[in-house]
Amino acid sequence: SVLDLGCGTGVVSVFAAQQAGRVVAVDINPAAVRCARINALLNGVESMVKGREGDLWTPLANDRFDVIVFNPPYFSGQPRSNFERALRSDGLSERFAADLGEHLTPNGCALVLLSSIGDEAGWLEPLRRQGFTVQPAAVRTLPGEVLTLYQVV
Repeated sequence: SVLDLGCGTGVVSVFAAQQAGRVVAVDINPAAVRCARINALLNGVESMVKGREGDLWTPLANDRFDVIVFNPPYFSGQPRSNFERALRSDGLSERFAADLGEHLTPNGCALVLLSSIGDEAGWLEPLRRQGFTVQPAAVRTLPGEVLTLYQVV
């Protein structure tokens, strides 16, 4: 089972559905959830991808997942629009870290994609304070930034 948290267009959900039996795509932006549902339909995986609208863990109740994938906003600050919610957040790293363990299966892990142009340390420190082990799983150097996919267990 896979949770695509902050699903945006749903591209991760579509690819995850090709391997996982169950995928839940969550986003605070209703247009993003709609887009993820449409992309699941267009790619023939709509029966495996369930879209839910809501803030972080709110729409998940007691659901647990083997893998949680999250590409969070890179910048701190109060978003002024749904578009800016994809770029800015205040306190999201702490809220993510605080309840991550409640949504992972016993052998589950999270994969968090961060950029060098954002506050990577600010995202990783709350996870470490909660007792998670954080390790780079993949690194990609792009013009002007380095993307790192962190495995969190």
